[in-house]
Amino acid sequence: MDIQEYIASGVLELYATGLLPPAERLEVDRMSALYPQVQAELQAISDSLDSYAQLHAVEPPAHLKEKVLRAIITTAPIGNTVAEITPEPEGKQISFPVDSPLDESSAAPGYSWWAIAATVLLLVSAGFNFYFFTNWQRSENQYQLALASQNRYAQQVQQVNNKLQLTTEELQFLTHNKTQRVDLKGVQKSPSSSVLVYWNTKTKGVLLKVADLPVPPPKRQYQLWALENGKPIDAGMLDLSDSTAVQHMKTIANAQAFAITLEPEGGSQNPTLQEMYVMGQI
Repeated sequence: MDIQEYIASGVLELYATGLLPPAERLEVDRMSALYPQVQAELQAISDSLDSYAQLHAVEPPAHLKEKVLRAIITTAPIGNTVAEITPEPEGKQISFPVDSPLDESSAAPGYSWWAIAATVLLLVSAGFNFYFFTNWQRSENQYQLALASQNRYAQQVQQVNNKLQLTTEELQFLTHNKTQRVDLKGVQKSPSSSVLVYWNTKTKGVLLKVADLPVPPPKRQYQLWALENGKPIDAGMLDLSDSTAVQHMKTIANAQAFAITLEPEGGSQNPTLQEMYVMGQI
């Protein structure tokens, strides 16, 4: 089990607030005993809840105690009282005192206390909601970051694997006993130019590596030709965007020589002999 995923699942927050069933609480106790990270996170959550409760604690007004006591006295049952009556002389009317009505303010129920209690509960509930939402949002952000990092890593690994596979194939091609190396050397138009061509007489594959060629002018591109019995055969266009790369050209069935000419961008059906830069015999 991934401990970080377990911590980020939210089960520790439910444990701290007492919302987990007994069986799941036992599981949290077990994980806390086994993993110090879980115990530390659980302690941090408990400390956060304590801090929040202290931060939002509401101190009752000074007169609240008096009002509560008065409400209790007012609502308490009044016991039967026996009044001692002193006999009056005969013929004299006996009058009984009539109690004055209770003060309405003292007889009113203590609803203020319940309003304050409800307000406190509402604040605590809002605090829990904010705390859980913040933790959920943090976990979601961490998950998205981890997912993006994983995707980038997977792409990088795939690129490395592709490059490794290509390099392995090129190495096998170059070391194959049917692969011939053809040195294309500069002709009169560009004596310092040099290109290497590798042609496999079995697979008919062709690889090309530029050693030295002038940068072509705009709208112009180098084209490789294979010469079979003096007839030029298109072997593909050169890409000089990466001069260090080995380029895969078109397959050639038969050839006695290779040459490169400078042609309009996209290539020509026939080589422009006046624009030949290198040539090499097999």
